[in-house]
Amino acid sequence: MKRFQFLLLDTGPIIKLFELDLWDQFIDKCHVTVSRTVANQAQYASQELEDVRVDIQPYEDNGLISIFDSEPSTVRTFYEQFSQLYRAIIHSGEKETLAFLCNSTGNWIVCSADGAVFRVLGLLGKAQRGISLEEILKEVGLPQTALEWKYTKVFREKYTRLGQIDSVQDTGLI
Repeated sequence: MKRFQFLLLDTGPIIKLFELDLWDQFIDKCHVTVSRTVANQAQYASQELEDVRVDIQPYEDNGLISIFDSEPSTVRTFYEQFSQLYRAIIHSGEKETLAFLCNSTGNWIVCSADGAVFRVLGLLGKAQRGISLEEILKEVGLPQTALEWKYTKVFREKYTRLGQIDSVQDTGLI
């Protein structure tokens, strides 16, 4: 049985896993789910990298990962609850992923390299639903070397705390 059954990945960790040549090992250990927007962003972003090619379509075709499409109205309703400060920092793939996570009854965990994701989770009282790439790699026994700060537990904790502070101060939501 795979260690993480309800794991949502954001664009940054996908690209990093390909860059570190850990993607195949990672999906052997984790059931990975991504939004269609994130899948498209990862492929597009990798075109700007000279030596990293991200193509997750064959993995979806072979049932090795899942890609979901969200209803635009669900994503819009989720997004509209935030103040302008949060709307400015939440990107489209994150918006779709977080809307899915917050509207699901499953015990989903999201892995990102963007502070906005962890900040939103802190704001919404869902801090336990975020995880760094460093933490996952450690948990499943894969190397955590060559990871920039944005992939670390310390990064996740910092931005989660900022969201929790916003929650206490009643800022971030309309």
